[in-house]
Amino acid sequence: MHYLYGFILSVVVAGIAYKKRSLQKSGFVAAIIIGTLLYGFTNAKMYILLMVFFISSSIITKLKRVTHESKGRKAIQVVANASAALIFSFLYMKTLNHMYLVIATIGIAAANADTWASEIGRFSKKDNRSILTFKKIQKGESGGITLLGIIASLCGSILIAVFYVLLYSIEQQFHLSLFINSLWIVLGGFIGSIIDSYLGILIQEKYEHPKTKQTVEKVLSRQSYTLKSGIKYVNNDVVNFISTLLASTIFYLYLL
Repeated sequence: MHYLYGFILSVVVAGIAYKKRSLQKSGFVAAIIIGTLLYGFTNAKMYILLMVFFISSSIITKLKRVTHESKGRKAIQVVANASAALIFSFLYMKTLNHMYLVIATIGIAAANADTWASEIGRFSKKDNRSILTFKKIQKGESGGITLLGIIASLCGSILIAVFYVLLYSIEQQFHLSLFINSLWIVLGGFIGSIIDSYLGILIQEKYEHPKTKQTVEKVLSRQSYTLKSGIKYVNNDVVNFISTLLASTIFYLYLL
């Protein structure tokens, strides 16, 4: 029955998101599949935490409509952000060890922290600086940080942790373990965002525009551009997947 509940809820939520243009068609399908599986593997609380990420990050992403038209998430973007949570949710189903839910929540917090950092950080009036060298880089370029983006990242992680505490306090009285777990979630989510920035500098593909000589990350034809840095085909979605999975895995190794 859990899978059925997850499927019905996911069709409704993804349908609304598709109508609001927060999801493309492929993203609509992926969101239904991931939502159904995650609910089936775990429970309604984990599903709500995933929805907190999806809804809050969708609202934050809409802010860039001021300067850029948002076309909604594709399937690959949905999968990249939710895979870590799904993997550790599956391990929870197999073991019924609550710490796997905490680690899955860290994956969600990392995705939320990174989205908030990227989208809110764009509005910083300060220079965008490389997280590796602290030299100025183009605004919006992956691997760049601003104070506003760092604060936004922490807030995005805190939001998931707060909802974790609220949801699990409903069925049991608040106790120290919930508070400690929430701290791991905040820290893990924030670390995931930092990892994402480092990977954005070190391995994410970046190209030089043949005419303007500006650095670009999204290109229609890689053959028409010169690879400036990073590894070909390691785009932002690959980096998101690796960073959320790494953040979760680090705490898996530490907590279990």
